[in-house]
Parts: sequence; structure tokens; C-alpha cells
Amino acid sequence: METRKAAITAAPKIDTANVHNPTDLTKVLDYFRYTVGTTLDCFFATGILRNCITWYVRDLERLGLLQAIYVAKDRRTHFMAKHYSADPSKWVNKPDTQLSLFGEG
Repeated sequence: METRKAAITAAPKIDTANVHNPTDLTKVLDYFRYTVGTTLDCFFATGILRNCITWYVRDLERLGLLQAIYVAKDRRTHFMAKHYSADPSKWVNKPDTQLSLFGEG
């Protein structure tokens, strides 16, 4: 019984990770500003942990500074992955469609 308690309490929860580091966020934005790539590509180029990059990508998408421009196979993993860019000229523009309130006729 004692070994089971020790196994449960052996790994205390440490919550000291600083996920929102402004310098890392800026590095991620700069990477995607000049290159189109996946979060894995950004990890290899910047050295920032990939789980942090996914948080930064989510925040940058919500702010409107980053957009997934296409989904294709990743060159390293060969799985389908989103490719991001912070360059607005490469973004996919969704056409504004005006919905008619009243039907024609």
C-alpha cells in the first residue's frame, strides 16, 4: 500500500512554466512573417518548444496577425498539417457575401 502512495505523490505538480513569453511570441511572429511553414518548422528554426508555439499561433490567429493559408503534407512527418503565414498578401481572402433578407420575386 505504501508503494502505491509513493508512486502517486512522486511527481508533484509544478506550474512554473512561463508559456507567454513576449520575446518568444515575437520570434514566432517574425518567423511566420518571412516564411510559410508549420509549427514543427518554427520549432526547428527558433528553438522554442512546440507546445508553446501552438499557444502562440492560437493567440496570433485570434489577434488577426496570423492565418493558416493551406493544409498539405509536412515535409518531415509526411502527415497533413496547416501551413501558416503572417504575410497578409498570402492570406486566403474569404469573399463577403451579402445575404438577402427578402427572397427575389
